[in-house]
Amino acid sequence: MEKQPYSELIGRFSNARVMVVGDIYLDENVFGLMTGISLEAPIPIFEVHDRRHNPGAAGNAACNVAALGARTYMVGYVGDDPNAEIVFKEFARLGVETSGVVIAKDRPTNTYGKLRAGTFNAPSQEVLRTDTPKPAWVDGALEEAIIAEIERLGPEVDAIVVGDQVCSVATDRVLKTVVDVARKQGCWTVGDSRERAGAFHGFDVLVPNDREAGIGVGVDVVDETSLYEAGRQLTQICRNALVTRGPKGITIFAEDGSTTDAPCEPVKAVDVTGAGDTVTATVAVSLAAGASLLEAAALGNAAAGVAVAQKGVVTVSANELTRSLEGERKGPSKLHTLDELSEIVERLRSEGKTIVWTNGCFDILHAGHISYLVNAAELGDVLIVGINSDESIRRVKGPERPVVNEQYRALVLSALECVDYLCVFSDPTPLSIIKELAPDI
Repeated sequence: MEKQPYSELIGRFSNARVMVVGDIYLDENVFGLMTGISLEAPIPIFEVHDRRHNPGAAGNAACNVAALGARTYMVGYVGDDPNAEIVFKEFARLGVETSGVVIAKDRPTNTYGKLRAGTFNAPSQEVLRTDTPKPAWVDGALEEAIIAEIERLGPEVDAIVVGDQVCSVATDRVLKTVVDVARKQGCWTVGDSRERAGAFHGFDVLVPNDREAGIGVGVDVVDETSLYEAGRQLTQICRNALVTRGPKGITIFAEDGSTTDAPCEPVKAVDVTGAGDTVTATVAVSLAAGASLLEAAALGNAAAGVAVAQKGVVTVSANELTRSLEGERKGPSKLHTLDELSEIVERLRSEGKTIVWTNGCFDILHAGHISYLVNAAELGDVLIVGINSDESIRRVKGPERPVVNEQYRALVLSALECVDYLCVFSDPTPLSIIKELAPDI
């Protein structure tokens, strides 16, 4: 495909309207230190330094839809408790409309926690996970309320996404309501289920990974033959299936019986957590904006590539997606302009990431550089490194420097796993950039 259609298509994302239906979790990440052993019991003392939150499960898919620029409506439930207040606050901050979220008086807000700590002389690691009890299927008045919200918001949207991670909201009645509303309003239905792809009868598109596709239809996917069997069976349940296959991209199983592979560009995966939500959200927004299945798959692949190259659960903006697809970035993949970094940092900050900045010439990279960059990265979630331009180095160190030009220095630093983003600056000091980005450290 030519570059221009992608740009035009992504430009229409801001006109798309998407409803996301499904389980809402509050993901809580707690960071701290193990400072000793309790005097009251033989257990470690966890000294809490920071807490960060983000919506999880279908809530994460909704945040991904919003990050791409589409108007986003969330439908599901939370409890009547303090964690629900955090969920609403996070949704508001990320641009997700929540009038369709029902308060369940007799259920807690589903919450999933990770506690991560080190000691004064040992690196940080995950030490405990917490979870609320697995929720039961919604029924009675709660199910009726969720169905009513789907019917109310149906006329407002171009696509409806159902995320079914923990088998709670996506009951048979809810799924049927989604299909009925979508047919009446002429909008897309997109489904993603961890275990129940076979229950999504009549959906336009399912977006499972290869394992989930097999589980949904009772096929053990171990090779191409079993994958194609699972895909064929899925298209007897839904109209089309876009099966994600990690580094192999997406295989499209269409309602007309055709099969098309949509390969993806190779990337170094740092963290695949939440990548499935990124693909599902991108496919839904793309279809709502008028994309074909192949275009939606290509955009889904590209968005996933941006997401998995970063630490933790992230969202991908329309601008990041455009740059990834159209190759607008010059030089090493981690090298960005200040305008690009400003946008990236704003998103990272909205996701609760701690941003670390450092800078230098890095003319001849040595062990001291490596040690201090590794140590800097351990102070937060994201390390941004500023590099003195060739011109600024010559002003300070004379005409014989640098030995290595700025593009090659950036290329070498890009290869370091501890470095997340780079920028080149020509001012005598990086103060103006630091003021613009406002890193935490």
